[in-house]
Amino acid sequence: MKSKNKKEKIETCFICQRKFNIEADDNSHYHYGKYPICNYCSEFYGFYL
Repeated sequence: MKSKNKKEKIETCFICQRKFNIEADDNSHYHYGKYPICNYCSEFYGFYL
């Protein structure tokens, strides 16, 4: 069994101010390369972002 050794990079969402791991395998991303957006906001506001 291989263990995942991904580093966590904790960011604060630009929209909802939640703390989240930007390195997780989900829809979280940097909007315009500098504004961190969490998975929830990315899915909820996906049409606009």
